[in-house]
Amino acid sequence: MFKRYSLSAVAILAVSVPAFAQSKAPSDRMPGPTFANTAFQGLFKPVVEAAAKSVVRVQVDGKDAALGTVVTSDGYLLTKASELKLGKVTIKTRDGRDFDAVLTATSDAYDLAVLKTDGSGLTPIKWASTSDAPVGNWIAVPGMASEPVAVGVVSTKPWNPLEQRIPNSQSGFLGIKLDIGAEGAVIDEVTKGSAAEQAGMKPKDVIRSVDSQDIQDSEFLIYTLLGYKAGESVKIVLDREGKRMEVSVVLGKRTADLIPPPQRMGGGGGRAGRGDMQNSWGSKLSEKRTGFPRLFQTDAVIKPADCGAPVVDLDGRAVGLIIARAGRTESYAIPAETAKELVPVLLATRVRSNPTERVDQAREALKKAEVNKVPSEVVAEARRQIQAALGEEKWWKDQKWWKGHPIERAPVPHLASAKK
Repeated sequence: MFKRYSLSAVAILAVSVPAFAQSKAPSDRMPGPTFANTAFQGLFKPVVEAAAKSVVRVQVDGKDAALGTVVTSDGYLLTKASELKLGKVTIKTRDGRDFDAVLTATSDAYDLAVLKTDGSGLTPIKWASTSDAPVGNWIAVPGMASEPVAVGVVSTKPWNPLEQRIPNSQSGFLGIKLDIGAEGAVIDEVTKGSAAEQAGMKPKDVIRSVDSQDIQDSEFLIYTLLGYKAGESVKIVLDREGKRMEVSVVLGKRTADLIPPPQRMGGGGGRAGRGDMQNSWGSKLSEKRTGFPRLFQTDAVIKPADCGAPVVDLDGRAVGLIIARAGRTESYAIPAETAKELVPVLLATRVRSNPTERVDQAREALKKAEVNKVPSEVVAEARRQIQAALGEEKWWKDQKWWKGHPIERAPVPHLASAKK
């Protein structure tokens, strides 16, 4: 693997890597601060050289906000959505060119934003597979310089972090009580006036799937529904008295008594828990760092403003997209397979389309996702994009009426995808 590189520094790395890669005990690994050492990161220059051609710097009002990964030759790129504050968005290429960028779509679940620029000569990333970087293998994150912005070791396989979905005021609510002792997700009670009752769901119904996601038990049903927001529509397949049926449900909002209070530190009244405080010692964490439907973890020390770049293995293959600095020695990445499947969903609504066309494009993307049998979390994202496009279409139609009003001004759009 390493002998293809002729640099003597990398030859030294070839000797040292196996010992670290095979070690599982944290005490046996090279200390975290060494990972951030400029001289050590310089050993990985050949590793990031190819993927770095697909990396751009995203700026808001001239200030660095995040890194971006180019995904199409005509100027579409992915970046970290929560780092894009209000202001003029531009990108800077490795050869020093600056281009204006337009936000075309966002994914709240993955904290991804799609930007479109008219810049030419951009190189799209070539996604590989996370199987190319198993647990214990080295990875690097390319930036704007020749050396990577971070280096580390893969800590986990791709996984769905169930415990990170916590109910909040925006979480979608079905309005049922489950029979915890039953096998499978069996409804025990249906709350009066709830979304479930309005959809015709009844006690003893057995929920089999939500938006093509198979439901094995009550716990997984709860986890799945927490991935949706109030007002979103879901298709639920259920069994009733031996018959299979499908219902469409518009999820409601949780009442205050069903929302857990924010974790607080004893005596201090602060909102950060003890774990968050300890994790942030000596480092700044990403504002959005939990709730991702699928990710893998690395101990690369990444800065929040450097999220949005690809993650590469020692052969330079893009195995993921770095999405969050989650702790002192924890960074999260979206697996390459997931990123690759999300691209056609997030890019379906093109920048110069009108809102009605964008709705049609989002629906077509969902059909293709279902035909291609992509993972359920990607199908769920396709459905969320339809909801966003429908909301934008409604605002657009309302605005057309307001334009002719002699006194009042048109309302301001609330959807990120509507900021054109």
